[in-house]
Order: sequence, then C-alpha cells, then structure tokens
Amino acid sequence: MANPVVTVVCAGGALLLSTAAPGEGGLEPAPGNGVVDRAQLVERFLQDHPQTHIYEWGGRISRVYGKAFSTGNTPQASAERFRVNHAGMFGVPAEDLVLKGPFQDGHHLQPIMYDRDTGQYKFTGVYYQQQRGGTPVFRTKMLVLTKNVPGNLAVHVTADLRDLGEFTVNQAELRPIDAAAHQRTVLAVDPGMVEFSEPQYVVWAGVDDMVVEPRLAVTFIGDSGIDSWDRIKWLYVIDAETGAILYRENQILEIDVVGNVSALATEVSGAEQCEAEVSIPMPYARVTSGAAISFADVNGDYTISATGFPDVTVESRVRGQYFVVTNLGAADTVLSQTLTPPGPADFLHNSANTEFPRGEVNAYIQANVVRDWALNVNPAYPTIDSQTEFSLTVNEPPGGFCPGNAQYQGDNLRFCAASVAASRPNTAWSSVVYHEYGHHLVATGGSGQGAYGEGISDVVSNLITGESGIGFGFFGDGTCGTPLRDADNTCLFQSPGCSTCGSEFHACGNLLSGCVWSTRAELMVTEPFAFHVIITDLALNSILLHSGSGITPSITIDFLTLDDDDGDIGNGTPHYAEINAGFSAHLMPAPPLALLAFAFPDGRPDTLNPSGGDIMRVEVSGLIGTPLSGTGMLHVDTGAGFVASPMTVVSANVYDAVFPASTCGSVVRFYVSARTTTLATATSPSDAPVSSFQALSAGSIVTSFADDFEADLGWTVSSTASDGQWDRGVPIGGGDRGDPPTDADGSGQCFLTDNVDGNSDVDSGATTLTSPNMDASGAGTAVISYWRWYSNTQGGGAQQDIFVIEVSDDGGASWVNLETVGPTSG
Repeated sequence: MANPVVTVVCAGGALLLSTAAPGEGGLEPAPGNGVVDRAQLVERFLQDHPQTHIYEWGGRISRVYGKAFSTGNTPQASAERFRVNHAGMFGVPAEDLVLKGPFQDGHHLQPIMYDRDTGQYKFTGVYYQQQRGGTPVFRTKMLVLTKNVPGNLAVHVTADLRDLGEFTVNQAELRPIDAAAHQRTVLAVDPGMVEFSEPQYVVWAGVDDMVVEPRLAVTFIGDSGIDSWDRIKWLYVIDAETGAILYRENQILEIDVVGNVSALATEVSGAEQCEAEVSIPMPYARVTSGAAISFADVNGDYTISATGFPDVTVESRVRGQYFVVTNLGAADTVLSQTLTPPGPADFLHNSANTEFPRGEVNAYIQANVVRDWALNVNPAYPTIDSQTEFSLTVNEPPGGFCPGNAQYQGDNLRFCAASVAASRPNTAWSSVVYHEYGHHLVATGGSGQGAYGEGISDVVSNLITGESGIGFGFFGDGTCGTPLRDADNTCLFQSPGCSTCGSEFHACGNLLSGCVWSTRAELMVTEPFAFHVIITDLALNSILLHSGSGITPSITIDFLTLDDDDGDIGNGTPHYAEINAGFSAHLMPAPPLALLAFAFPDGRPDTLNPSGGDIMRVEVSGLIGTPLSGTGMLHVDTGAGFVASPMTVVSANVYDAVFPASTCGSVVRFYVSARTTTLATATSPSDAPVSSFQALSAGSIVTSFADDFEADLGWTVSSTASDGQWDRGVPIGGGDRGDPPTDADGSGQCFLTDNVDGNSDVDSGATTLTSPNMDASGAGTAVISYWRWYSNTQGGGAQQDIFVIEVSDDGGASWVNLETVGPTSG
C-alpha cells in the first residue's frame, strides 16, 4: 500500500512517522490523518465516483447506488474496501462495522437473485452490524451488494446506521445484567408475561426516523406463552442505568384478512363460500409407522420402511417436514391404516369436508405453497431454506383477535375459526396464509415490519395468486367479488403520512403493493412471457436489501439495482422504463437517468498552476440523450463562486477545458456541462454544483517519499509484546480475527501485526513500527497521507487497546501525536 509524503510548493525539515499498535491490527484503508467532516467525506466519495449517487432519508444516508464503486478478489474483500474507505460518510468509524448479518444465524454472506437457468446467483450481499466497544447498536445494519462478476463490483449499499458521536462503551466495565430487575419492570406494564428471552446489552440510538441520544441499554423479549389465543409478545429496550423502558415493540403482527377453507382443500384464492374444493396433494407430509418416519415429496408420494408381520399400521397427521398444524377447534386429525405391505396406504384428509379439518389442510397446503415459491426464487433465502416444523395454529375460537383475523407471531401463524354470529369465514385459506407467511419472509430477511411488512406481504400474495386483490369473501356471504385490499390502486407517496391512502400500516402498505402491481402491468406489455419471473425475482430479493419499517422511494432504487446488468444504474437497467413507470404512478419515481456520459481520457487534474492555463480533455457521449456539439462548458470556483466558460472544441463533442488563474495553496472546485439536442443540460458530477471535482492550486507537488511495501525501504520494528510484532507481507488471514483481507492499494504487501491466520492480535505489550527519514526539506507545506487498518472488537479485551500514530520533525528526538485510534479517541 502506498504511503506518500507530498510537498506543495507555493512560495523545511525531515519527517519521521511512527505507528504503535498494542491491539489487533495491521494497515489498511482509512484515508486521512485525523477526523474529517462527514460532508467532506461524502463530497470526496462523489468526486471519486461521479456516476454513483447517495440517497438520504431523515438526515442519514440510506442508499449508495449507481455505477460500481468498489472491487475486490472476493465479495467480502470488495465490501471491506468500501467499509474501510467510506464508513465515515455515514458518521460511523470503520471499526464499528462488524461482519454480521441480520439473520437468525448471523451469517454475513447472502446469495441474492437466483438464476433458475444457470443455477447461479447474480449478487452476493455482504452484511455488517454496527457496534460500539463490542456492543451491538440496536437494529443497525449495512449491506454492501456485490455483483458476481470478475472484480466483484460493489453496486449498492443499504445502510441503517447511527452516528454515535463521542459515546463509548467499555466492555470491561459492564456489570452482569440483572435480568430479574428488568423482568419486574416489564411485569409492572405487562403482567401476563411468563417467559423471557436472554437479555443482552445494546447501544440504543433509536430506530427508523427516531433521533435520540445514544445510551447503553438492555433488550429482551417477553412472552405470555404460545398456547394462548390472546398471546402477548413484546420486545423491550430498557435503559441500563435507570431501568426505564425506552422502547416497546409488539412482536405479534396481526391483520384483518379474509379467506376460504373448504372440504378437502380450497381451490384458488377466495374464502370458503366463494370457491370450490378439490383433492390437492399435501406436499412433504409426515407419515409414521411405529418409530419409522417418512416425508412425502412435493406430490404427496412417500415411501416408508414399516415393521410388523403380517400387517403394519401407518399413520398420517396434518404435519410435515416444514410445518406442524395445531387444531384448537377439535382434536388434531389422525388417520390410520393397517395393511399388508406393500399396500398402497392412501390417506385423504378432510374427506367429510367439515370446517375444522378443512382449516387444518388449507393452512398446511398453502403454507407449503408460499414456502416453495420463495425458495424457487431464492434457494438460499435466510432461515426458511433450512427451517423445519414451523408452527401453524388453526380454528382459534372467537375472542381476542378472532373472528375474521389472522396473526404472525414470529414463531407461529394463527388463523381464526368461522363465526356464524359475526358472518365471518374461517381465515385459513390461500391469500391469508400467503400474507401472514410474507411477514415471516420479511422477518427472516432481516427487515423491519410496520407498513413495509404489510405492503410486501400483500405483494407476496398478489404474485402467487396473480390477482391484485387479497381477502375475497372477508365480509362473509355475498362479498366474494370484493377484496379486503387491492394492489390495483392509485395510492400516492407523501411525506409525512406515507401515502394518500393513509398512514395506518395496512393502508400505507397499499402504496408498495400498488408500485409492484403497476410495474407488473408494465412488464406484461414489454415482457409478455417473462414478466412474472422478472417481477417475482425483484420483489422477493428486494426484502434482503431493505432496512427499517417504512416505505420510501429508496425501494425503487433497490428494484433498479437488482435489475441492473452492468454495475451502473445511472445509465439505465434492462427494465428501467417499466420499473420507473410502475413506481412513478405512485409518486415513487426512479432516479433520473444520466443524459450524457463525460469521459476524461487524460484524467482530471489533482493540481492546477496558479497562473492558469492547465488543459483537461473532455469527451461527451450520449446515454439516453444526444449531445449537442459545441455546448461544452467548464465551471470553476476559485473562491468566489462558480464561473462558467466555454470549453475549446477539438472535434465533435470533444473539448479542451482551460483553467483560469487561482490563488496558490487554495482548493479549486470545478465541474463540466454540456447540452443535449433537446437543450437539456447534463453535468459531471451528475448532481453538480452540489458536488464538484477539486484540485489544489500549486506550482508543483513533489513526492519525496512513497512506499507500497513491495520492497524494504528501511522501516524498523521494536516491541515489548510477547507476540504480534509488526511484520511485512501479503495478508493471509480471512478477516475472522479482525485482520485485513487484502492490502489497500492492491500491490500485495503491507505491514501487519502478526501475519498469521487466526492469531493476528498483539499480546502482552506494544509493538512499534518506525519509518525511515522522509526528507521534506525546502517544502513550504508538507502533507503526509497513509492507509491504516485497526480492529479491536474481538477477544476478552475488546475495545481496550489503542493504535497511536506519531510524527517527528527532528529525526526522532521528539514526537507529536498525529492520531490515536481506539476507545480513547472517541
């Protein structure tokens, strides 16, 4: 990695650099030599990546998108390069972002967008959790989406991070959590709780659009018990010092839904009074004979090794490999046959076609339908790809949330029995099951629920049934043609208030289902044979990119990124027009496409002669617009605002931009523009003048020392540590102990503490790396820059060690602190 010392000559001494790291570490990217304002980091990023864009919501960056902005040998290496270089844009130190996914098992590498033809995935998602001092920041994540092509292009970032400022957590000072005290606090509010999850420390800094001061907190879940129809289940966040409840969130998500459960199994999507019943296979059903267990295939066919002579008994219940049904209206159905092998032993559940057995089989069959649908789209979808015997509870008697309702409880789906008195049908039927399991897809996909969960769960039902409405027949007899909600709607985005259809979660969810349904309609015209696969792939995989519980135009960006095929959504995607039209119909438009492309074949200047006259070659080409030759302009701000001047025409749409005089030592900002044949103006950077390029006004910049560590230029190592001394080499670890996966500039080697896989930490002391003398004599101004990597988030002493960087201008006789990285640096 390069460590240049540069001199700005506008109009002396020797520099010596020393780094000491008594914690886990090495050297890797984190630009600069001190704290840099977040806005400056954003501006620098946009200058370096002029075709990449940032979407902010609520004062925080929630998306980075557009043209690819990072590469690496692996998806993780590409993501790590972005994290280390650019975490500061989010107001988060790079060391606070730890590889961990928001999934139940915490895995951080997630395949996304499965291609059923090739069996390959289009993207890999690399997930991070924000921590401070080794303590998780409540419900935070960053996803870096990389495209599975050579170079592993990073094309999209979803961020839900919190700027914690100077807030610190010292793991060594954390007291054991007094679980009993916190449970007493909860019981004073919710006395029905009988079960509590293991409490854990978190940093509470709010969720969604909340703006709160960070503080240490404890979080856990209280539960009244799964066997209760009126079950309550809440997540609590409690102030670790005061014991006050900071946040309380219902973990049982319920919705008024409608449905049909009929004899045998209900056909298509309506409630029991609306549809016919036919014999439908029970996929993956569980069959037993004594101690032997067998699971049927998707068609309900099974083979079981039974024992007994001459006859054997085979038993079938309404349960299977992936779901278990509990019947609250009557005893669970058990069918049994005694026969002489090989049989066959065929079972027909709900043969009498009565309500309670009908509720059992409909919930079971339709839950398998939606699960198979999701795994067909993404076979590696988190949790559900390996989840077995998920609980389905049917025929809840009237009372509590029944009748005419259903619930998702995190570990259980619950459906109501019919009510003659209320004229409400049994709710265990297709579109209801699909919606409730949609909440499970949202939860296991790492996203929040709220309005987003309601909307995307409706989308799941819409896409499986192929119907815009869900809940036909919800209101009982005579309402079979009336849906509870309809995705074929005119809901429009508005903030605040979510949408013109309302801000209540279900009403707001109509906004998202409307966007997806409108996009589907556009695709039906342009892709008549592939529209269903396209919209289904985009909708389900978009869950993995989402964060929080709200619905904003950032979701449009997620769809475009998943649709993109060249790492740059700024120049369009294969179905940009359809996605933009569908989401724009609900005031959630796609970011505008770049009209023109600007290329700088000789590069952009880093320095400019104070006397002026520097030339920059600019080439303009068409994207969705056609450039109008002769309209190229250079816009320069030398300190008094941008001043425009025509660029010199070299040939059609090729220009020379000539820079004016400027004050030596000042920062000069600039951008270029051109017009299209329709007289629209395009700029580079695309959002100029909000963003611009910049260069330093200087007669010359002399690099007096640069080292990429591919050769030994005289660095020395001293140490009091028993293990973990500085060493020069190619990183060989995998990032599992906080060690860097690669060096910063891609040359190969860097200095690291103990370049040993699985043992990269510094033990029992400090290790110091000292540079050779760097001669900057004669300099008017000397600048030193370097890349560094610091990690101290693991092990028993997490976040207790610091990484000190000092500089000397007298050959090492005295030293001045340049930077302290770690818990004492804030």
